[in-house]
Amino acid sequence: MGNRSKHAPRRGSLGYRRSRASSSRPVVTYWPGEPLDQPQLGGYPTYKAGMLQIIAIEDRPRSHMSGQEIIVPCTVLEAPSIVAFGLRSYKETPYGLKIVGDLLHEELNPNLGKSMIMPKNYDYAAAKEKFEETLKNAEILRMKVYTQPHLTAIGSKKPEIMEIPVYAKDIQAAYEYALPLINQELLIEDFVGAGQFVDVIGITKGHGFQGPVKRHGVKILPRKTKDARRRVGSLGAWKPSRLSWTVPRMGNMGFERRTAYNKRVMLVGTNPDDINVAGGFLRYGPVRSRFLLVHGSVPGPKKRMVILRRPVRKGDYQPVTPNIVHISTISQQGNKHV
Repeated sequence: MGNRSKHAPRRGSLGYRRSRASSSRPVVTYWPGEPLDQPQLGGYPTYKAGMLQIIAIEDRPRSHMSGQEIIVPCTVLEAPSIVAFGLRSYKETPYGLKIVGDLLHEELNPNLGKSMIMPKNYDYAAAKEKFEETLKNAEILRMKVYTQPHLTAIGSKKPEIMEIPVYAKDIQAAYEYALPLINQELLIEDFVGAGQFVDVIGITKGHGFQGPVKRHGVKILPRKTKDARRRVGSLGAWKPSRLSWTVPRMGNMGFERRTAYNKRVMLVGTNPDDINVAGGFLRYGPVRSRFLLVHGSVPGPKKRMVILRRPVRKGDYQPVTPNIVHISTISQQGNKHV
């Protein structure tokens, strides 16, 4: 840095991969595999609707506001029911997961033809028998599900297909739990309840091609600087004679996959009238199906899919149901707040 008066490291973090996401739908690269006595789903897809404020009782005993009413900003995630249409088993190898067995339901929804190639002359009985034979060689069981965006106000009718792991004490117990759920609707209550914590995975809002000042927060150079001011003062030493990847440069900003850990679920509801603001949420509209309120903000713009996952950094805590006193449903068309 030379002879400078203060320590000023680069603002941009090197701990994040600054690359544009391949799709607006997030991809879960890691599922926490932990044995559970009671079988449970490992994740659930939702859609971001907007934010609002609630008044709740502070239930953290070490907080200086413990027992008092506080204002909590919450994100509204619409969670319409999803439908399971198949199973898939894996085994772990040194080169990653390898598919062991695959099973589809005999009666598939015709709308799935928008997202996948529909099988012809599928023998469900033979496929089920083969799947059960190969189950002894498998270690992981995942459920194939598709979303129902037509139940929301996002304006899309094409179902999204994804795999959700099923956690149980062993793979046989997971199979016995998941098999009756094929061709059945799964609800958000089957995954999470109020007071529990989840990881939120989404694609951040895109900002296009930006310079190093906005992208990395570098300092704007003095007025008498030659050529330009909104750039890096030095690109590095002469030797080695190449540009290091750690130098803040211009490039794509945003539209990146990010994970927000340990977000507390404040409310899981079935009546949208309890949280619908007057006039609907800006750039989204009214919530029409099941929903949940998550403490704080989550990555991504409105109408974008957000995937919830069981927490991977789970602490030693006991879920406590939040005591919500009031939910603000004032119109977001103006600048008033309640």
